[in-house]
Amino acid sequence: MFRTSSAASDTQNRTSEDLQREYDLITRERDGGHNSLSAINAQNDIARELERRER
Repeated sequence: MFRTSSAASDTQNRTSEDLQREYDLITRERDGGHNSLSAINAQNDIARELERRER
């Protein structure tokens, strides 16, 4: 199952658990060979937001 929307645009409005699930889903997609630039950018945005929350 592939993502139907990106978390990148609304990372600050989502829970950390939701963001982690989205990050993990993108990882599974990328492991399956789906390495679109938008997915990579979304994953980077999610990682930055999760890091910001941990500070």
